[in-house]
Amino acid sequence: MSKSLFDLPLTIDPEHELRFVGPFTRPVVRIMTLRNNSALPLVFKIKTTAPKHYCVRPNIGKITPFRSTQVEICLQPFVYDQQEKNKHKFMVQSVLAPLDADLNDLNKLWKELEPEQLMDAKLKCVFEMPSAEANAENTSGGGAVGGGTGAAGGGSAGANTSSASAEALESKLKLSIEDKLKPSNLLDTSESLEALSGEINALRECNSELRRENLHLKDQITRYRSSPAVKQVNEPYAPVLAEKQIPVFYIAVAIAAAIVSLLLGKFFL
Repeated sequence: MSKSLFDLPLTIDPEHELRFVGPFTRPVVRIMTLRNNSALPLVFKIKTTAPKHYCVRPNIGKITPFRSTQVEICLQPFVYDQQEKNKHKFMVQSVLAPLDADLNDLNKLWKELEPEQLMDAKLKCVFEMPSAEANAENTSGGGAVGGGTGAAGGGSAGANTSSASAEALESKLKLSIEDKLKPSNLLDTSESLEALSGEINALRECNSELRRENLHLKDQITRYRSSPAVKQVNEPYAPVLAEKQIPVFYIAVAIAAAIVSLLLGKFFL
């Protein structure tokens, strides 16, 4: 790297292109190194023309003076066609942080920057498949091992099968992790959490309302039990003997006594 490159605030390695080597049926990772050559903190942000195909960590960050940082760029699995023209590109934007800048919230700082303050560097993506010579060497090596004794050949085949299975399992696991770490999936997870939070609050309100209704019903039952019995409209009439029949008996006795007294008075007179 020439000396003039160190005069720039930011140097990028690789400088012009990101080379991804297949097969592309599994994630392919490429490392980009960013170096701050200035005496001030430097803030960077990485963008791509194909955000659905790549996972970049970190895609925004800061670099202290005269320090370096590494960015992991993971190409997601896809169907590779050599005849199809590749148009994937990356752009690294950077700026020397102002002296009064708050470096704790880089997204807010980035929104406050003017476009003319930013330094841009563009890199193109190159896709390559493994060389035919390497594949031929692997094939010939496998044939030589297979030409040995039957026991040795069977052991080699079993080892190759186990190795392939382990690689396939590792690829699936890594693909699952990378897929979960995608910004779009993280956004879906955030939206799901917000929806669940809203449902939980609604259930809590419904529970509180049911508790209030339950207390209201208990209060009504207590009042009904403590109040005197009310005669129903269709209830048959059944007067109580102590309240209805005894007073009539006393009246009849009083009338009979009056009549007897009257007769006795006339008789003696």
